[in-house]
Amino acid sequence: MIRRFVNRTLLDKWTWGVGIADFYSSIDRSVVRPKWLRSFLHGTWLGHPLHPLLTDVPVGALTVALVLDLLGIYDGANWATLIGGAGLVLAAIAGFADLDETDGKARQYGGVHASVMLLAMVFYAVSLLIRFGITPGAPEQATWLAALGYLFVVLGAYVGGDLAFALGNMVDRHAWRSGGTKWTALDLAEVPDRQPTKAKAGAQALVLVRTGDTLSALHDTCSHAGCSLSEGTVVGDTIQCGCHGSRFKLADGRVVVGPAVYDQPAYEVRRSEGKLEARSIR
Repeated sequence: MIRRFVNRTLLDKWTWGVGIADFYSSIDRSVVRPKWLRSFLHGTWLGHPLHPLLTDVPVGALTVALVLDLLGIYDGANWATLIGGAGLVLAAIAGFADLDETDGKARQYGGVHASVMLLAMVFYAVSLLIRFGITPGAPEQATWLAALGYLFVVLGAYVGGDLAFALGNMVDRHAWRSGGTKWTALDLAEVPDRQPTKAKAGAQALVLVRTGDTLSALHDTCSHAGCSLSEGTVVGDTIQCGCHGSRFKLADGRVVVGPAVYDQPAYEVRRSEGKLEARSIR
């Protein structure tokens, strides 16, 4: 009930989220340029998106800070707020990298999510200035500012939850895909050299790449955002998705360049009675 009201009344109508997301992306691309750094921020090395992992730090620290503020234990609240504020900055850096590789409705929600969290950071920044005597103010003022910041953190977390669980942003597109062990005939007999070629193996769509006498096959649906890898390009011993530039090893589907963080299902291919057959290897 609450989600339906919030989404239909507010989030779905806030089309400005796309425009602000484009603005954030232009800044992110000018600052974070190296591919290895972008892959690091996505969490490719971790096998899991980095951003949601980092959000646990500020949410936990700022919750403790608010409780300590309400109890009048200001020294502890000050340091907890400082840790939480630093965590917000780190989570934001990873979050902007993810937002840059997000499309459609998720991009609209992502723009709103980022804006709400930035507002929270502003409140916490002013609160910290008061807490550490950089700006004049009483502890009560710092507490009220932190409480407003916490409210925006909660709202931002709500939108972030919808991004992940309702819109499926940064989730593994193959999470529920079972790998069969039976050989299945493909709907083609020949594959051009080093040219990604789409093929059907029963109900599964595969992308095949032939390099000399070696045939490699991965699932055609990119694990990051569901794009077709057959529309991508072969780069060395990898295939690069045409949508966001993720790269996967042709031999085993291992992701080597983000924004993807999950490996591709890989298949082995053989020729039997003049026909090509494939079966899942993991």
